[in-house]
Amino acid sequence: MNASDAETRIVSTMEALSRKLSAKTGLSDEIAATLRDLILNGELKPGDRIVESRVARQLGVGQPTVREALVALEHQGLVSRKANYGCCVTTLTREEIADILRIRGELEILAVDLSIENASDEAVRALRNIAADMVEVARAGDSTRFYVRDREFHEALWALSGNSFLPRVLAQVMTPLLAFLFIRNTRDHGHINMVRSAQAHVAIAESILSRDKEHAHHVARDAFGMFSQHHLTVMDSSV
Repeated sequence: MNASDAETRIVSTMEALSRKLSAKTGLSDEIAATLRDLILNGELKPGDRIVESRVARQLGVGQPTVREALVALEHQGLVSRKANYGCCVTTLTREEIADILRIRGELEILAVDLSIENASDEAVRALRNIAADMVEVARAGDSTRFYVRDREFHEALWALSGNSFLPRVLAQVMTPLLAFLFIRNTRDHGHINMVRSAQAHVAIAESILSRDKEHAHHVARDAFGMFSQHHLTVMDSSV
């Protein structure tokens, strides 16, 4: 998608949302959800400015409403504010990505551990089905759908843990990273072996289904190490 197409898509999305916003309550939630989708879909890219006054004018709402939506996205790590610049889509350095990936690996291994203890076989099979679909779309070369399913897999894994805090912690840590990597990886997916990655996701789900923690830890640690290396390779290739 070139810059002109992306701008047209953003304007069209904002116009559609403007027509939808007729109620007096929940406007900031609607705006936040739409901006979040634009970021996760790669139409708003890391470093892109989000100008409150422009968004407010496009939607026909007050700037405080837009500001409230941006604060919500800031809490999710998707946008950040810079002095004398305003609000922009989060961008991450290689060092920041490496730090997040290390935390992610440890927390998701805990999620695997807790899923073995708490998740039903039916729920784990549903997780495996997501991974199996990842394999199919990877073989088809559909990088956009692949990374959407990738995010769905990890969010489902967190939920299987049965721990009410772990999904929230992982979402806070991972949401900006997933958005950032989604944008980069869909553009530079030639550096990623999507089929190998998808098969590793299948292996994680099957290791949980085995109910063997030692085996699952080994499978998960190898997989998360591979994912981290993939992401850092893409980052290195783009600098």
